[in-house]
Amino acid sequence: MAGITAYVGFYEICSPKKVELVFISAASGVVDILKNILGFDDAFNYNEESYLNEAIKRYFPEWIDIYFETVGGKMLDAVLPNIRPHGRITACGTISQYDEEEPDVTHNLMYVIIKKIRIL
Repeated sequence: MAGITAYVGFYEICSPKKVELVFISAASGVVDILKNILGFDDAFNYNEESYLNEAIKRYFPEWIDIYFETVGGKMLDAVLPNIRPHGRITACGTISQYDEEEPDVTHNLMYVIIKKIRIL
């Protein structure tokens, strides 16, 4: 079921085009497999990064066209300022918030709403 959800969320909702820069957050932790076996252009372990915004800027110096969200929390906070105007975000999960007594999704959602209003 999770595979179908991710497939539909990415290919049907995001509808990526070859020229677009795509960032997929995931609780994978196995960066070498993503790059060396699965052929991803690049990857990093967000748990090993002190400053997520700087890490994102290293890989996406201008902007992100599509963000496929599965982590939430601090990762989403770091990605949002780096989304291209009229870029696309698909929320497929927020794994970082699943075990939290008080998930921090309200702040993230308010930021998206405010940013969208400013862009329009």
